[in-house]
Amino acid sequence: MFCSSGGGHYTELLQLEPLINKYQGVVITERTDISENAELPTEYVPYSSKNEGWVYLFKYAYVWLKSLGYFLKYLPKAVVSTGVHSTIPMCIYARLFGRKVIYIETIANLKTPSVTGKIMYKIATDFYVQWEEMMEIYPKAKYGGVLF
Repeated sequence: MFCSSGGGHYTELLQLEPLINKYQGVVITERTDISENAELPTEYVPYSSKNEGWVYLFKYAYVWLKSLGYFLKYLPKAVVSTGVHSTIPMCIYARLFGRKVIYIETIANLKTPSVTGKIMYKIATDFYVQWEEMMEIYPKAKYGGVLF
């Protein structure tokens, strides 16, 4: 299972298309103009933003429910994520069920950790950075180079 939020994180995830195809993976992401036109098998979780006030709590709770549904539907052996917060529930479910979680920290961060990266560093079984400089922030990470 391969998951990301929309936008740049989704674009990063698409760089893994050969792996998605090789392992007959499914993509879990937010519905956007780009993701709706994807040729890969794709399922959607709702977009939710902390800027939505109290409505966010309900939307994010729904993301957790949808993620659990997809997890139980596909029972992945591994979850690969490029972030952000909408992917955390899926990664937590994977860990709770003893699955491998591979997280790739965003290319956008060269010297500072992302909020999701800080959380996923504690959750992921394999944590990758795209910049060598990030090894100072995440000493147990693996440097994998850039996805692009």
